[in-house]
Amino acid sequence: MAMNKLKERFLQSSLRNKLILAFACFIIVPFFVVGGTLSWLYVNSNRTMLLDAVVENNKQVIKNIDTSLQPIMRLSILPMQDKTLLQMMNKDYAASPYPLYEREKDFDTAGGIIKNSMLLNSDLIDSVVIYQNTNKIILGRSHNDYMNHAYLQSDFANESFVRKVLEKKGENVPIGIHSDQLMSFRGTPVVSVGRAIVDPYTKEDLGFILLNVGIDKLKTLWSDIHFTNHTRFYLVDEQQRLIYSQNNDEIGSLVSDVLGSEFDSIRGEGKDYRQDREHYLISATAASANWTAITVIPKSELFGFVNTIVQTIAISLLVLLVLSIITSVYIATGITKPLLILQRKMKLVSQGNLDVTIDIQKGEVGKISMTIDNMLAEIRRMIGQIYRDEQEKRQLEMLALQSQIKPHFMYNTLNVIKWMAKIQGASGIEEALGAFSAVIRFTAKTESDFVTVAEEAAFIRNYTHILDVRYFNKFELSMDIQPEVMSYQTLKFLLQPLVENAIFHGFDEIPYKGKLGIRIYEETGHLVMLVTDNGRGMSQQEDEKPAATGGQLNAIGMDNIRKRIELHFGDAYGLWITSGPDQGTTAKIIVPIINGQGTGE
Repeated sequence: MAMNKLKERFLQSSLRNKLILAFACFIIVPFFVVGGTLSWLYVNSNRTMLLDAVVENNKQVIKNIDTSLQPIMRLSILPMQDKTLLQMMNKDYAASPYPLYEREKDFDTAGGIIKNSMLLNSDLIDSVVIYQNTNKIILGRSHNDYMNHAYLQSDFANESFVRKVLEKKGENVPIGIHSDQLMSFRGTPVVSVGRAIVDPYTKEDLGFILLNVGIDKLKTLWSDIHFTNHTRFYLVDEQQRLIYSQNNDEIGSLVSDVLGSEFDSIRGEGKDYRQDREHYLISATAASANWTAITVIPKSELFGFVNTIVQTIAISLLVLLVLSIITSVYIATGITKPLLILQRKMKLVSQGNLDVTIDIQKGEVGKISMTIDNMLAEIRRMIGQIYRDEQEKRQLEMLALQSQIKPHFMYNTLNVIKWMAKIQGASGIEEALGAFSAVIRFTAKTESDFVTVAEEAAFIRNYTHILDVRYFNKFELSMDIQPEVMSYQTLKFLLQPLVENAIFHGFDEIPYKGKLGIRIYEETGHLVMLVTDNGRGMSQQEDEKPAATGGQLNAIGMDNIRKRIELHFGDAYGLWITSGPDQGTTAKIIVPIINGQGTGE
């Protein structure tokens, strides 16, 4: 169901969105699959490589320790192999005639053997002590600068590391971190190799030898490699005390106090490294001394460089992804934008706007655009030609219609003047000729088909004045015109045919005085002109008769009014006549309001 909805939405979406979605699928899916796989492989391979490098470094440190301690261990057996030292270890100086002299002589001899046979064979040895059990004395030592005699008399022989050496009965014993309080004024921390000196014949414990190595010299066995800024390296002895730490205050402390109890059991796990949530702990143990090298590396720093590379790759890929999406949007927009423009312009054309120019120059849509532009240009040309032809046709029709009016009007006017000249004196003729001049002047205006309502009303007054003279005051005229409409424009001669019909037809042979009323006013946005008379009226058949002479209805004039209104204003406007036998006639003209500039209000 959900798939059908998605499919339906996809089908209904725009072409631009479909193209963008297609481009995005072809870009994003490979990006995440390929980019994710490569990033995982890169991180995993670098993680293994870095951890292996740290493991190998620890193993190399332990190998260096084993390699350096082996010669010292071999040197510790010298007192049992050197006859001179072995004889001195068996002496009881208290029984000697000259005990002090004998001790000093043997002390110098033992010191010479230590310097020549031991110190010269190892650069790591800081000091050497040979202790004799029989007399509880130091038989020989590597230097004569300082010795703590009080410590020698009270505590030295009872130290735990001394007891451990003696318990091993002649085996070499690596001794972890401890203070050299015998020959060091400040109790310098050292590690040692000790061996009990046993008479090879009697198996009697004669004493022991200690070869001390200073921590500073021990540091020369490994390179100061910092895999990260906060990498920590420790060397732990068999008692899990720190032989070495980058923080000198931690030397001699229990490893659990420094690293935490979870690292207590690091030795003996059989693993090169272990990890917690934040650190990797890499360890290696020396076979000769049972000492352990431990490297602690924060995970965040171990993979800091890798993460930086991965982030750089990820950012680069994201930038490429964004650029690819922008490019796909640009391409999709480039394809669909001309189509959208074409659609929008064609919608305007469908609404009747033929002045649209599509103006798309490139691509297949550009060719369609040029074809449509040419088609619209041809349509506009044809419409213009039709409009010009229609205007010319209207002009000719107007001229033809007006030509029907002028001869008839001139005939009636001249006939009136003839009658006036026959029955009246010169004053009447002068008055009639004044009115006739005004009528002729109005008729001769050819610059426009439109006149103001005031001009049309003045023309009707002059025209009816002439007719009134002819018919000897047979009718009277009343005009009711709103002052507001006097400046409005209207077509010339709209009222004249109606007035002519009322006088010549409506008042013909009536036994009473005719009344002709003209009312012009504005109503609901239109200009309304009413011409009413109390004449004999007419039937529907008479309204439809063609023009005739004498008292016949001027049908040509009525048809002229209708055609002129239709040509200029359309079918919504026109002339309506209400009449009946002996009921008078009412003619109603409705035209649009045209202000003094010739445009509708």
